[in-house]
Amino acid sequence: MTPAPIQPILVALVYRGGARFVRALESIGASEHHFSRVIISVTGPNDGDDMHIAQAYLQDRSDCGEPSKIELICSGVELKTMDHQRFWISYAERTGTRQQDWIYWLAYDDQVRKPGIDRIVDEHGNWPLENGTAYFGPWAMRHEQADALFDGPWDEPLESWTSFPVPGPTRLPVADWIARQLRQPTYMQMSGSVAPFRSHQRLATTRLAKRGPMRIEMETAADPGTLTVAEFDEPVSIVYGRPNSDRASYGRSARLEDLHLAAWLARYSTRHPRSFPVITRGMGHVAASYRRVITGSGSLPQEAWIVRGTVDP
Repeated sequence: MTPAPIQPILVALVYRGGARFVRALESIGASEHHFSRVIISVTGPNDGDDMHIAQAYLQDRSDCGEPSKIELICSGVELKTMDHQRFWISYAERTGTRQQDWIYWLAYDDQVRKPGIDRIVDEHGNWPLENGTAYFGPWAMRHEQADALFDGPWDEPLESWTSFPVPGPTRLPVADWIARQLRQPTYMQMSGSVAPFRSHQRLATTRLAKRGPMRIEMETAADPGTLTVAEFDEPVSIVYGRPNSDRASYGRSARLEDLHLAAWLARYSTRHPRSFPVITRGMGHVAASYRRVITGSGSLPQEAWIVRGTVDP
């Protein structure tokens, strides 16, 4: 009997998606065979627009004789990001997801990039996933206005953005990758990330409750079972960026998330003592940046957009 290929579970989170959700859904449909399961989690009313969109899609697939593997779940009410995380995690636990299973996390307004996945899997459909590693990026970028859907051209090459140095390396110890981000933030994104299910479980269910999504990429990576952060050879997601979305400009809520990050990294350091000096220097840089802002002697570092060439859509 041929073993099942190594594939992640796709989890797509949907919040007031509308036409952007339709766009994401089409890309999911074209890529379903690359995932062991597909979970679409809608936060909103059971009879809301996003549920109608998903149900109509599933019905169309069934009518065409090509039933989808999508598992559609809905919270019934709108949830904040971390509560939505807990919602789909609870469903995944109840339906047999194991801690070591891989999760490909997708936001409703982005797309799965099938050509990228086609190129990174082997002839048996296995993804290049290694235990002890979390995968972030690179990301194929499209830019659109917040109040207008991107309408082409669809065939133009896309910039490939990275959170790693150019030309490399594209694999770093968790502490080094995070410390680099704390010194000089780059673009990074949960959408298209691949990490073990346990990373999502622990972050969502810890007694040290995380309230907001900021810093979620670093905290997802900083799971005690993860030693390395890497990126794929090319983007497996297309991310739709908005103007004026520089996430290095933090307000009070983000500073609270930095406190959570510091506590989360301290927890990581107790399991990996060699990471302590690297993480301490990184958090020290964040504290020094805040002091400069408070005293008026400086500003927070601006997010650096690092481009690793271009890719076809």
